[in-house]
Amino acid sequence: MRPPLRPRFLYLAVRGPWPFPLYLALPLFLLEWGLLLLLFLWETRGLLRGRPGPRVPLLEVFALRGLPPLPLLLLEAKGVRVKVGLW
Repeated sequence: MRPPLRPRFLYLAVRGPWPFPLYLALPLFLLEWGLLLLLFLWETRGLLRGRPGPRVPLLEVFALRGLPPLPLLLLEAKGVRVKVGLW
């Protein structure tokens, strides 16, 4: 059974020697729509040149929505910690 589609966010958290951490959240739908637009332009460019591009399964664009909340990238150097994840 597939997990339900729910609103998701990509987040960036930066902690350093300053007193307050910095947070930035991006709704996941912006990334998905941007990817769909990029795929549409890629296929259209191929069709205009007379050769079809590779077939892309469009439902795979929404694969991140099925994942549980998890960190995607965690870096720490010289007292600064950067974390990118899915929430």
